[in-house]
Amino acid sequence: MEDSAKPIDPSGSGGAVANRPPKPTISPIRERILGPLSRYPRLKNALVSKPILHPVSSIEAELAEMDRAWRKYRSINDRDAVYIYLASVFKVVMRWRLLDCARKKSRAALRLRLNPPQLRPEPFGIIIFCTADPEIVDAKTRSKWSRVLRYAARAKPAGQRITDFVKSNGGLNECARRFARNRRYVSDLR
Repeated sequence: MEDSAKPIDPSGSGGAVANRPPKPTISPIRERILGPLSRYPRLKNALVSKPILHPVSSIEAELAEMDRAWRKYRSINDRDAVYIYLASVFKVVMRWRLLDCARKKSRAALRLRLNPPQLRPEPFGIIIFCTADPEIVDAKTRSKWSRVLRYAARAKPAGQRITDFVKSNGGLNECARRFARNRRYVSDLR
């Protein structure tokens, strides 16, 4: 009867396992995958809590605003969706121009990127470079959008939305052409 009163060992090994220390929760294979020089950063970062993102400066906050406009533009499948992004870029750069710091802030935004290239000191082009996906917006498209925004900065009436202005002047391509044609006659506002 004494044999039936003993508790049953769930491991089924006759009690030998119950005396061992518990196994570590992370296996050696997982430790190797999640090590400091891991080739799998997503797995490594999945275990680390995400930092709270607070923009350190006003430039980063404004770049984040334009980044949200970029993502919204890319999520909408409409030919006029690009105006969402361009209006955001236009609004920020024109605010900087009113404060007389457009070149300074755009260059500072460029320095926030890793290995920034040498770009012409033109605020619209720099901000488009900093906030748009380079796989989608190549140098030619960036130049065209920059010319459109510079033309709007020069010729748009104060109360008119940029979308309405560009559409009423023939669209993106026509505004870019008008800016390039008149560029040699009128100095560019900076």
